[in-house]
Amino acid sequence: MIVYSDSNVLDSEWLPIIDLGEYYLCHSFKEYVASTDPVKIAFTTHRLHCDHDINCTAYHGFEDKINKLSEVSKLVFTFESELHNFHWRIWDQCHHENVYWVVAGVVNDRDDMNKNIIYWGDWFKTTSNLYKQLPHRVEQIKSYNVKPKMFDALLGSPKPHRDFVYNCVQSNNLQDQFIIPYGGQWNDNEFYAKDYFVWEPGVEVIGNQQPGTAGPVTYDGVYTGLSRVIPLAVFNSTAYSIVAETDHDNTLSFWSEKTAKPFIARRLFVAFTGYKFLHNLRNLGFKTFNSIIDESYDLIIDDNLRYAAAFDQVKWLCTQPQQEIFEKLKPIAEHNFELIMSRDWTAYSAEKIRSVINSTVN
Repeated sequence: MIVYSDSNVLDSEWLPIIDLGEYYLCHSFKEYVASTDPVKIAFTTHRLHCDHDINCTAYHGFEDKINKLSEVSKLVFTFESELHNFHWRIWDQCHHENVYWVVAGVVNDRDDMNKNIIYWGDWFKTTSNLYKQLPHRVEQIKSYNVKPKMFDALLGSPKPHRDFVYNCVQSNNLQDQFIIPYGGQWNDNEFYAKDYFVWEPGVEVIGNQQPGTAGPVTYDGVYTGLSRVIPLAVFNSTAYSIVAETDHDNTLSFWSEKTAKPFIARRLFVAFTGYKFLHNLRNLGFKTFNSIIDESYDLIIDDNLRYAAAFDQVKWLCTQPQQEIFEKLKPIAEHNFELIMSRDWTAYSAEKIRSVINSTVN
């Protein structure tokens, strides 16, 4: 068996845990394509950690690379730590039965895609790994204590679903019940959130701060991305969270650190994202909050109607005694905390990759 990899991360993190048995590892695209080995499996990345192929001239662009690998391989696995609707344009140009997409989300109502999608919980892994190293920070979160405010809505950069939340808070006169910093158009030359980002004590910027909240920092001496740091002071001042994810597209669910942090902090959240966001989380084994609030909003396809129904639950929670909600929440929140912290998210995906390989090669 010959195995092609274009990334040091694939070499060190993925291939050992997938456990392919004996194989020859090849980093040269040309050598791999020319090989006559009867069993050829390729592992590649779309845009992250692509170390070995950076100067390769044997293909033109990512789509051409995948198409050529598909022609000569039994299987191709390509890894991407995010999921956005622009991926459809890529996939439509290089969709093949033997190409599998290992991505940090799932696709809605596309059986033709889903059978070749393997979920990779990269953001769940990296965020939970930070707090496995900092258990004292988790202990500082007062998950079930009554708080002075009802909701945090750390919305980030402006997007339509976040505009909706911000405007609803204002129009319903709920400002006193929220911590809701918002604004700051993206600027590639500076940290766009400098005027409103809530900095957590213990965070130290590494070098010059990168634009955006994904810049590298240390937190209590642990290297991480800024966005993975739980805002302890904010969470200890608010009872619940608004999750307004990176995407609000109805064709997909992409879960980032924005979803991971409430799970780790044992919090109830209301989601302003795409259709089936909560449905797809339950398919991963998480529990959502449909025994406490009406989560039927999750299955409303129209964006504005879905957001309006979700905000109805926000308004209802603002009228309820927090302690009564926390008593109902605790078994759900504890389940979610244990799942996100104990599951090996790389092994979870690697097992599915290994299953595909075994069913195809053996």
